Amino acid sequence: MTTARAPLASLALGGYLHDLSAKQPVPGGGAASAVALAHGAALGSMVLHYTLGKSKFAQWEHDNAAMLVHLDHARTEALALADLDAAAYAELNALWSLTPAERLVDPRWLPAVEAATNAPAAIGDLALAVLAMLDRMPGRTSTIIRSDLAIAAEFAALAVHGAIWNVRANLPLQATEAQSTWSAWCVRAATDASSMRDRIVAACRS
Repeated sequence: MTTARAPLASLALGGYLHDLSAKQPVPGGGAASAVALAHGAALGSMVLHYTLGKSKFAQWEHDNAAMLVHLDHARTEALALADLDAAAYAELNALWSLTPAERLVDPRWLPAVEAATNAPAAIGDLALAVLAMLDRMPGRTSTIIRSDLAIAAEFAALAVHGAIWNVRANLPLQATEAQSTWSAWCVRAATDASSMRDRIVAACRS
């Protein structure tokens, strides 16, 4: 059984960073990736707040307002996924001492591996959704803070690549048929994240 942890969103920044730096399995890279995603979503929301209500961008007002709702939700969801990732990895870590033979017969093992893989993948998928929204903003949002839009894209792309690292870390633990599926997800996610990030950054530089 794992020890209950305070929700990440309830921690002060210093407390979270203290926990992240400690010699303990969670929070770790998964939580850090989710926090990076929350930063990206928050910066995207800030860009929209500075844009809404300006006549120059009136034709996109409805779309921008809808994206603001989605990004605000994504920020909250990212922190919830950080907690999910930490809980899933803690469960897997508690079974780490099982021998290879024991893992084959213990009914807890494969579900724990799958949960510890699904959690970072969910972070990655949400980060891709955030990137897709950010990708629609150049030309439709205030250029005064376009650097913040670029930074939002950097954070969201970082979250995707961090999630990929965690998914790949679990590949050797997966059943053979699942490994190819997750490997394909990693390749697709990396390609999509890099493509959108590069496009957003290029637009912000122009």
